[in-house]
Amino acid sequence: MRSLILPLIIHLTLNILVFLKGWDVFKKQKVLRTIWSIIFSFEFVTYIVGFIFFRHLPAKIAHPIYLMGTSWMLFLLYFGSLILIFDFLYLVFKKQLTQPKELLNQPQKLKLTIFLSSIALVVLVLFYGGYKFNYPEVQQVNIEINKPAREMESVRIAMIGDLHLGYLINRDDAQRMVDLIMEQKADLILFVGDILDSRIEPILEHKMDEELRRIYAPLGVYSCTGNHEYRFEAEQKIQWLNDVGITMLRDSAVLIDSSFYVVGREDFVYPNRLPLREILKQQNVDLSKPVIVLNHNPLNLDEEINAEADLALYGHTHHGQAFPGNIATHLVFEIAYGYAKKGNTHIYVTSGLGLAGPQYRIGTVSEIVVLNVKFGY
Repeated sequence: MRSLILPLIIHLTLNILVFLKGWDVFKKQKVLRTIWSIIFSFEFVTYIVGFIFFRHLPAKIAHPIYLMGTSWMLFLLYFGSLILIFDFLYLVFKKQLTQPKELLNQPQKLKLTIFLSSIALVVLVLFYGGYKFNYPEVQQVNIEINKPAREMESVRIAMIGDLHLGYLINRDDAQRMVDLIMEQKADLILFVGDILDSRIEPILEHKMDEELRRIYAPLGVYSCTGNHEYRFEAEQKIQWLNDVGITMLRDSAVLIDSSFYVVGREDFVYPNRLPLREILKQQNVDLSKPVIVLNHNPLNLDEEINAEADLALYGHTHHGQAFPGNIATHLVFEIAYGYAKKGNTHIYVTSGLGLAGPQYRIGTVSEIVVLNVKFGY
């Protein structure tokens, strides 16, 4: 609960600031002022109800509440930022930067024009972001690993990250995502964690197992754990994933068709997470064969590189999900998104197929990554 206090304070502060701005702008339009007050009252009550009682709400009720609440948060962020920018430019133009009270003397027509134009612009941006989320891209990436994999010359891998199935990403979304995964006709399907979001209740209520059981690949379906797997009911959720046919590799390795290894690491939040070299040693991994490592969080790429992994796959960042988050992730992570190569290790950090929070992709993409891996002789 403590981790939610700061977002709650920020959300309420933005609500107050934007509400007061609208209250001032509409002071001569009583009808618009009334509508503005009703919208804010409804959103505020809905947000508080969802915030306090989310654990006790049926998934079918929680989903629209979460969708409205997270959309409103993003709207407030963009709209509030635009208002501040326009107010700043107005003060600059009037040469009154030291007199912010001058904003109260703005012509009412100018206030109304800027206010309504900002709303229209933000709504258009959100529509665009919703489209980008609902229509994911398929990235084709060709990789050559200079190691033999017995008689196997190549393998087609579907890499998927961060579905975040739960209250916001519901069964309809899961069906759409599974359809897209299966359309890739991959030899091997690899998830990089955060398949499930938080609570298991919406997963069970929506019977999402019926969708995930459709995921199949001739060489198997595997995943590492992500930090969201460890949010609430961790062991129950991980067992559920195993039961639907996604083999969870928890600091363990599997030899695929006697040709190459897939190693799955526990997420950083797991208290007994092993160093990669220790995993390779315990699992008797033969480094003369290609080694693919699944590691949810790309916080320390050097561990995979120093352990001589041939291909290291990550998720977690969402590439920031919505601007300016994409800028922030590049400041935090060495590689926040996309393909890179360090030493002999090929790296891909996916922005993910699903989302946590607002269902919008602004400046980023939802994606499946198809890795066309060619082995050496």
